[in-house]
Amino acid sequence: MRGKILVVLMLALVPVFASVRASVDENPVIAGESVEFSIEARGESVEFPKIEKIGDVPVTEEGSQRFEHFENNRTVVEWVKLYALTPKRSVTIPSYTVIVDGKAEKTKPIYLQVKSAGGSGTENFRLKLSSDKHEAYVGEMVTVTLRFYEKKEVPVMHVEFPPIRYENFWVKRVGSEKRYAQNGFLVHEIRYLFFPQKPGKLLIGPASVKVAVAKKMRDAFGFIVRRPQWMTLQTNPVPLEVKPLPHGVKLVGRFQIEADAKPKSVRSGDPVELFLKVEGEGNIEDYEPPALSLGGVTIYADAPKVSQNYSHGIYRGLWQRRYLLIAEKSFVIPPFSLRYLDPATGEVRTRKTEPIAIAVKSGEKGPLASTRECNTDGHGKRQAPMTEKFWIALIAFAAGMATMYLLHSLGKMFEAKREERSGRPSSDKAMLQRLMPYVHRYPEAAVMAENLYAKIYEGKPVAVDRKQFEAFMKKLEKRG
Repeated sequence: MRGKILVVLMLALVPVFASVRASVDENPVIAGESVEFSIEARGESVEFPKIEKIGDVPVTEEGSQRFEHFENNRTVVEWVKLYALTPKRSVTIPSYTVIVDGKAEKTKPIYLQVKSAGGSGTENFRLKLSSDKHEAYVGEMVTVTLRFYEKKEVPVMHVEFPPIRYENFWVKRVGSEKRYAQNGFLVHEIRYLFFPQKPGKLLIGPASVKVAVAKKMRDAFGFIVRRPQWMTLQTNPVPLEVKPLPHGVKLVGRFQIEADAKPKSVRSGDPVELFLKVEGEGNIEDYEPPALSLGGVTIYADAPKVSQNYSHGIYRGLWQRRYLLIAEKSFVIPPFSLRYLDPATGEVRTRKTEPIAIAVKSGEKGPLASTRECNTDGHGKRQAPMTEKFWIALIAFAAGMATMYLLHSLGKMFEAKREERSGRPSSDKAMLQRLMPYVHRYPEAAVMAENLYAKIYEGKPVAVDRKQFEAFMKKLEKRG
């Protein structure tokens, strides 16, 4: 009798200390929700399987936990291995082998049922993608709004918005995320501007959101902790019918154009600054001015400057460009024009500037003309003509640089002497700064300054002999 009791006790203890069990935290689940899959085992030494995929669903390891407690006057060691997966459809988790104290034990398979999320929403969450237009012209602004709704009582830990998918659009996000309460939900709102780049049937989206919800579980010490459980919601794409623009038209909206020149009366060879400005509502980035060509006039053009502003549903922009015109005789700046499509009426409109007459006085040439005519480096070697960027920078900043040079001359002289004693050459920028006060008076200084400018700001492989530079500067400083 006593032997039978001992055998029964041993049989009862064996499964307790050598058993393994697999489980999931929820079943069924909603498509896109993260599922926690765990394997539990009892034993002093446990080897869990390495799981990278279940079917076609990637699996990540979330760590393991070890627990100790007394049971029937014995210390029992329990192990829990955690895995996570995000299935989109129902899947069977297969049986896995676990090595417990040197013996192979198998888990039972689990059928995990996955229910549809109903497109872009669940009981606690909703995601909505909308646009203010269902049809638009190429280049016309379309306002796209993404709203994510979460129930206030749901313990959301984090919300992440991946970029919206799109093709054949130029997209700009405007403003920051807005949050407000509405009908028991906390609403996250993000706004985008979509500018279609080709005609036809285009799709905006789909858009998605990743949400982490706090979930209670025990840590390695048995305490209740909150861990994120991730889920993903996705919208359907929004269709947009895009109409082509009339031939020769690139702008959609409402625009104005202005041109002004100063001064309108100059000496032969002195520069005239021409300012062109376009502003309005719409895709101002696509504006391209007609080429400016004037017989007998040398023209330099600065790079256009474009700024935009979005406020109260209106996208405004400002396009500006500066030109430098140099001529030997009087000339007339012809009108600039722009054509745009007014989406409210579907009509093409044209705006033009007035012609501008510039009087050029013959006789003695200004200092800039003398400098422009120079094409040698002081040693009889011909140089390339002045670059556009150099002359624009020269005219705009020469006076300021001369003042800075006078204010800091003592410091620069000290720095140059210190570099000369230490054997380190002065920097290219310092060399250019030393030359700037002389470019108005000495053509060879202008040529050397142009070479330095091209090397520093245009990345051109221009070789500058520093010894020749120092000797040249000594000559200039003696001349005063």
